Amino acid sequence: MMRRFAVSPRRWLVPALALLGCGPAIEVDDDAGGETTQGSNPGTRPEGRGAMYSACSTVDMCAPLEFCVFPNREGGYCSGACASPEDPSTCAAAPGNGAQVSCFDLGIPDGRWVCALDCSDGGCPTGMRCEAVSSPSGARDICF
Repeated sequence: MMRRFAVSPRRWLVPALALLGCGPAIEVDDDAGGETTQGSNPGTRPEGRGAMYSACSTVDMCAPLEFCVFPNREGGYCSGACASPEDPSTCAAAPGNGAQVSCFDLGIPDGRWVCALDCSDGGCPTGMRCEAVSSPSGARDICF
């Protein structure tokens, strides 16, 4: 089943809604299993309000971070912008040693990419799930 994917940005929400109607959307294929690779320690999803990768349903839950990245009608995770599309140095480290920190293209009008946990080679932290997503830059497996 394919679902809509959205991002809730703090700074450009009103202009983006006026410009884009509903904001950027990316299809999510939720057939990914979210399994943990044997022998890995996926860690635990951060719980602090506004912590990178913590749970959110609106951007207000993420301050001081500026994004809540989520599939349509589901909870997501708090995130910030990457230093550049290929440079996640501004992102928090991944909890545990399952998923890898990466940058994810949401199609944000200003070209920024957001911090994400790539689960293609490892499991997501406990409390998150691995979902196959299709983005402007290609297919990815991301923890939500």
